[in-house]
Amino acid sequence: MVNIDTMQVQSDIAESDNEDKPERNQSNPFYDMLRRPQPRPTRGVGSGFIIDPKGYILTNNHVIDGATRITIGLLTGERFRGKVIGIDKETDLAIIKVDAPHDLPVMKFGDSNAAQVGDWVLAIGSPFGLDQTVTAGIISKKERDSQTFTSFQRFLQTDAAINRGNSGGPLVNMHGEAIGVNSQIATLTGDYNGIGFCPAFQ
Repeated sequence: MVNIDTMQVQSDIAESDNEDKPERNQSNPFYDMLRRPQPRPTRGVGSGFIIDPKGYILTNNHVIDGATRITIGLLTGERFRGKVIGIDKETDLAIIKVDAPHDLPVMKFGDSNAAQVGDWVLAIGSPFGLDQTVTAGIISKKERDSQTFTSFQRFLQTDAAINRGNSGGPLVNMHGEAIGVNSQIATLTGDYNGIGFCPAFQ
């Protein structure tokens, strides 16, 4: 499992109408500063997992969408710049590549079809930036529909705690195999409500 830190620069100060300003303000550096959109960096946090020893990482597209800088942190404490290789907006998945000086440990894929309702699962990720966090639960439902994504996609529903920052991390069976990606939660507050959704690997 890896933790993903992102940075995005955006302008959120609207440019003022210069014609409405008194002439004396137009030479004032303070008003001049307010007229220009000021770039503000915003930071995000998410999760992912290594699927190839050469540094290919699977995560959610919404974790890295719009990011101008992606930093990948490994369990060893190593940190690398990440490069987006490909995205699929319909399934909300993305592949990131890091250039490490050595092969990286890979998470194995499991068969989500073999999973049954009631099976124990682990959700691994970086909730609220707390990297390498593991929560436990069960598979609550298979083949769950979601209005958020396309109709062909079905999800594993779980009650393992999934919060902001868990997105992109693996849902793992008791054999240590990834059977899904932590992607969505059903919540009224933005945090854990006991219902999470993970697209399954089939």
